[in-house]
Amino acid sequence: MGMTAVRHTPPGGLDWSKHALFLDFDGTLAPLADHPDDVRLPARIVPVLHAALAATGGAVAVLSGRALADLDPHLPPRITVRAGSHGAEMTGIDTQPGDLSGPARPLAALAAAHDLLIETKPGVVALHYRSRPDLGPLVRRTVDEAVIPGLRALHGNMVSEIARAGIDKGTALAALMARPPFAGRLPVMVGDDVTDEDGFRRAQAMGGAGLHIGAGPTVALWRLPSIHAAHDWLARTLTGTPARTEGAAP
Repeated sequence: MGMTAVRHTPPGGLDWSKHALFLDFDGTLAPLADHPDDVRLPARIVPVLHAALAATGGAVAVLSGRALADLDPHLPPRITVRAGSHGAEMTGIDTQPGDLSGPARPLAALAAAHDLLIETKPGVVALHYRSRPDLGPLVRRTVDEAVIPGLRALHGNMVSEIARAGIDKGTALAALMARPPFAGRLPVMVGDDVTDEDGFRRAQAMGGAGLHIGAGPTVALWRLPSIHAAHDWLARTLTGTPARTEGAAP
């Protein structure tokens, strides 16, 4: 299905005993913040995640652009299946992220010149420009020019990254779908950014669905307008009540 297809609101009810749930973190489970360190998981979503584990027989995974070492402290301990660095890291799977020190140099120079945040993660180098959105074209051009064979550029919400080619949230989803308790289920991938599109494509190729949060073009079959709407949908389909209580998880 192409990027111009009509998107639908997800169904009000879903038989989660037949599905697996895959979730992005920043902008999906947790609202975005000016700095990645300031992102907090809302307390209202924690019981929903626990309900998802029960409803799916444990087939719940978080697929994030964050490194696993950065992602893990943000999640409830019971959410044990996690993929970080856009699939370059996965719990229980040994990965070889590769050396990105060469391509990272022009990104580091740009970050130093304009006081931007640069993150070096396994298999990924990310340059954040939320503090300087006017630098977006320069950041994207610098990242594009730094890509060498075997790597690819990723341009997301106020962040541009260099990552290994052939590794993404779609490949992570597929790898998990080959393992219990995910195997034999229909995948539902929920995300908000360009880097989630690979997950949407793979989920839908396997008979499941993607749920895109927010505006903008997407391949996802389903769309909801905001993170709050997505949390409410998850809560209603998993627990029968909306997730409305505000606050951050301890």
